[in-house]
Amino acid sequence: MAFELTIAEGKGRGQRFRFDAAETTIGRDPASDLVLSDPGVSRSHARIRRQGEAYLLFDGGSSNGTELNGSALREPAPLCDGDRIGVGPVVFEFAVREAPRTDAPTRISRALAEQATRISAAPAEDARQIAPRAGLPGSGGIAWFAGLPRWKRLAAFAAAGLLLIAFVRLAAGARQGPGTRCPEVVALDDETASYVFGHGAVDVDCGDSVRFGFNAPARTRVLFRYVPGHVATPSELELRLNGQHLAWSPVAASRGEMQVLPLPDELLAPDGRNLVSFAQGQPGKEFSVSKVRVELLARTPGDLSAAREAYERGRRKLEERRVAPRNLYDAWKSFALARRYLEGLAPRPPLHHEVVQLIEDAERELHRTCGKLLFTAARFERYGRADKAQTVYREVLLHFPGDDPSGCRKKAQAQLVSAGPQDGSAG
Repeated sequence: MAFELTIAEGKGRGQRFRFDAAETTIGRDPASDLVLSDPGVSRSHARIRRQGEAYLLFDGGSSNGTELNGSALREPAPLCDGDRIGVGPVVFEFAVREAPRTDAPTRISRALAEQATRISAAPAEDARQIAPRAGLPGSGGIAWFAGLPRWKRLAAFAAAGLLLIAFVRLAAGARQGPGTRCPEVVALDDETASYVFGHGAVDVDCGDSVRFGFNAPARTRVLFRYVPGHVATPSELELRLNGQHLAWSPVAASRGEMQVLPLPDELLAPDGRNLVSFAQGQPGKEFSVSKVRVELLARTPGDLSAAREAYERGRRKLEERRVAPRNLYDAWKSFALARRYLEGLAPRPPLHHEVVQLIEDAERELHRTCGKLLFTAARFERYGRADKAQTVYREVLLHFPGDDPSGCRKKAQAQLVSAGPQDGSAG
């Protein structure tokens, strides 16, 4: 028994791809059975597994999520004929076929013009940018590539591999000498959280260690956030702050849980220029860190009454988040303010733990909202509906009236042809 995936929406609409393996992987990783080279697709985005006479759809821990019939996939779900699977900018229609073909699975790849992995200027003087990645030369999209004869597709992959190897060697030599894959110091900014750093199946290969730089003004409380991956033992991946031991990363599979570390005041640099480093204790072993960012909290005198007031305001906004677009954002801001008042109390009351959890939940929902809106705008652009796309970008500004951890507002503003007074902004 085999199954087919037909592109129902996106580049290459109408193209069909048949698979008869026990498990089929979909993602940006070149080793996937179905490769989608798009920034909206994770390395291991989704997979389809055969169980008896049925097929199950799994999300591979993708950052943008996998959709089934327009809804986010929360847990493995059985597939039926006609089901639609959303993977980044492409929507596939699923169908079971009894007679499998003998040819190998077709891999999809789309070249990205001028696509670059960039880290903006770091506070440290030795920070550098990461050079652009190479795409498949001469590729004209999914339909063009998938329509080639098999021997031409294989030749294209081989040629692209040779060009990519040459490009990486030249770029590495131009940046920092032979063998170096990433900057000596990576600046922590709005873009950094979009990439996976480490060694192995990562966006930016840094060998056995990677350092992140950031500025922290005096009298500021600093929270360091990251998601570990491929950590097998409790004392395998060490975190150091300005050269001093900070913590050991917890054990994590391919993708762990978000870690939030309060940085000790005594280890922060007096001049505000700080470095957090990850060092792998076993040279050459795979590891990863993703969603890396710092959160700077102004020192606020402890005030339980003010914290409760901000907390109650946040709860009201959270309950009304379906009423007005900005209410979820306002709830997140209120919870963040409540936490600042609670941080100054010793010992911290039980409300502190609840507020921290509410902040994390609100940030996850904001991230999902951002992803759906930007995906819709990008789809309108692909179909030549620039006017509709601009409307969606302006809707983003309503949902995100100020800056947020995902940088959604900035991403939308960068795409707007013109931003008039109606866009609004939070103070």
